Amino acid sequence: MAKDLYQILGVDPGSSSDSLRKAYRDLAKKNHPDANPNDPAAEERFKAISDAYDILGNPEKREQYDLMRSRGQDPFGGTEGAEGFGDLSEILRSMFGGSGSSYGGGQPSSSRTSQVEIEIPFVTAAKGGTIHRVLRLPVGCHECGGAGGSGRETCASCRGSGRVSSGQGFFSTMHPCANCGGRGYTLRKKCDTCGGSGEIQSSEKVSLGIPSGASDGTTLRTSVGGNTVLVRLRVKQDRFFTRQGRDLICSVTVAVSQAVLGASLMVRTLDGRVKLKIPSGTQPGAVFRLRGKGVTHNGVTGDQLVTVVVKLPKDLTDEQKTLWEKIKETGI
Repeated sequence: MAKDLYQILGVDPGSSSDSLRKAYRDLAKKNHPDANPNDPAAEERFKAISDAYDILGNPEKREQYDLMRSRGQDPFGGTEGAEGFGDLSEILRSMFGGSGSSYGGGQPSSSRTSQVEIEIPFVTAAKGGTIHRVLRLPVGCHECGGAGGSGRETCASCRGSGRVSSGQGFFSTMHPCANCGGRGYTLRKKCDTCGGSGEIQSSEKVSLGIPSGASDGTTLRTSVGGNTVLVRLRVKQDRFFTRQGRDLICSVTVAVSQAVLGASLMVRTLDGRVKLKIPSGTQPGAVFRLRGKGVTHNGVTGDQLVTVVVKLPKDLTDEQKTLWEKIKETGI
């Protein structure tokens, strides 16, 4: 990705404020994560575009950035990985105080992004499906309307900008104001219900579509009440299956007689039980492949690998000992 903020927005350095605004709106609409549900990089592009406009759309920040460019100084120089979307957001945040959606401007964000983690069954993750959950999520406080309280006053520490600087001269950096939490204002009286945060916790019913082949750590995006919720999946362990990519791994236990003489077993799969033939003379640790019985991911289905465990008898009756003695005499 280009490091230059003007290149990110696709405009010339001499572009007017209206041109910048139009370019930002077009790109933000095109790269919004909700418009690109199957593109995991869309969120990072959207953040980079938002952060770029936060700098160039603010006359003071733009002047500081243009001064760096005119001096031939690379604002991202010496920063490993600066060409990544995610890293760009952090760099801009440390230099200019962050995007308007997170810091400053004296205006609270109209929408929220929450992150939660839920546990789902192994089979649901493997096969996919729809699950229903009740999640505890932050919502705007109904008592104060999300304002956090009453008697709003311009923050004396940051003078309403939501940001304060540290360092000196060209090497100074901007940070969220600790006095107002980056909002740009303080409250004479905080809301008793939300304690001044403007948010309360609410139980919300959510239906989630789990894609087949979902793995531990998969993050899904959904919307609840106009707010974005990022749901991280934690896959519960299964007593029978483990997973290796698209393949399912399991084991079955057979008696010595079954391994020696052969047998037919009913084995659990994701789609129910199927018959597995154990041929005579099967050795301990032998692996049988059930083709097409694994996990389907991105249109490709794996196999189910069944390992045979031979169970040896511990306590023998006198009759059984006699039989084993005869078998022993045969040299087996």
